[in-house]
Amino acid sequence: MLLFNIFTEISKLFTDMHWLVLVLLSSGIILCIIEAVIAGFGVFGIAGILCEIGGVVAHAVISGSAVQVLFLLLVLIFITVLLFLLFVRSAKYGLLSKSALVENKTAIPVDYTEKANKELNGLLGKEGLTLTECKPVGKIRIGQDTYEAQSRSSVIKKGEVISVVAIEDARLIIDKIMY
Repeated sequence: MLLFNIFTEISKLFTDMHWLVLVLLSSGIILCIIEAVIAGFGVFGIAGILCEIGGVVAHAVISGSAVQVLFLLLVLIFITVLLFLLFVRSAKYGLLSKSALVENKTAIPVDYTEKANKELNGLLGKEGLTLTECKPVGKIRIGQDTYEAQSRSSVIKKGEVISVVAIEDARLIIDKIMY
């Protein structure tokens, strides 16, 4: 008999729902879908969750049935979690992953370090002049070209004569030349 009463209450949830509750719940779900598709600052998502909460509270006040409110909460939690999982899946594998909304690649090419190291290898052993203080990173000039370099040991003051001693991760490593 108790089970029958519970099913009766649940069926009343869908047949006797007040229009205000229906509008709030529908608006909440639609706003959550908008937030999932057009990710922003969370305004639509927060508004959607607030509408869902408002719909549950309004239904609790209007119907007064704890069974209906509990079931409504479970349904809303299930729908919200399902929307979230669909959004995450779409961001990883679906249409959303192919949009500019989800950036899954870096702007630097994969072989950037290798190419840069090959180009900079010609500077090994060359002498130059510091244009800024290198503590440890600064600007140097070799010939007519300016490069960013890193001091191997200590701070090298502006105007010092330096030598390129190594190339690591597309960066010139320099030491001060002592005369």
